[in-house]
Amino acid sequence: MRKCRIGTCELGCLPRTAAIVDDFLPMREVAAIKKIGADLLEIRVDGFSKDIDTICDYILRIKKTIRLPLIGTIRENKWTKGNRPFLFSKILPLVDAIDVEIDAPEIKRIIALAGEKTVIVSEHDFVKTPGDAALGRIATKAAGLGCDIVKIAAMAQCREDVIRLLEFTRSCAIPIVAFSMGEIGAVSRVMSMLFGSLYSYGFIKKANAPGQIHLRTLVEDVRRYFPELRHRSTMHGCG
Repeated sequence: MRKCRIGTCELGCLPRTAAIVDDFLPMREVAAIKKIGADLLEIRVDGFSKDIDTICDYILRIKKTIRLPLIGTIRENKWTKGNRPFLFSKILPLVDAIDVEIDAPEIKRIIALAGEKTVIVSEHDFVKTPGDAALGRIATKAAGLGCDIVKIAAMAQCREDVIRLLEFTRSCAIPIVAFSMGEIGAVSRVMSMLFGSLYSYGFIKKANAPGQIHLRTLVEDVRRYFPELRHRSTMHGCG
């Protein structure tokens, strides 16, 4: 498994889990995320319904409540369209990594803003799983853009799609997070880490993608199928 880091969390040594926060949770629920066993926290800024300064204040409160490395993600929607370089510049001092789509018009500018922060370049296909050659092109393009991690999420139409993406994950030459979406692909949310995917995402309130599973279930499954995690003295930490 290829290694890298997000903040204090070393990736590639053990399977990791990332919790997704896309709305204002009470701090007691935020505190519970670490107790459940998450290693990372993704802040989906595009999901919030307030101005960016209010969101930044909330992120600061999260940082004071739990010490988990933060991924800042801003997908394009009506609010963020054409404004993402500014929005990323606001959150970058508060997060340890950013996630930006591979086809975002402003991607080069956003990556330049990131400086020394970890950069995740992501591709989402909600219709199909690209062919093997296309998967290779995605990874090559992401690497050329200067990513630290390439993320590929693709809809599985059949079991063969899941197997192909797992096999690609195992052979990918750069650090990768990859999984299949949809009911058929749900197994890959855990299985992908056996093939070299660095971590997997679990939701807190509602799924953000087809086949996504609740954080608590994800953590339980990862510990069940990766027994080395159960023997760590600091299961919840990132060490």
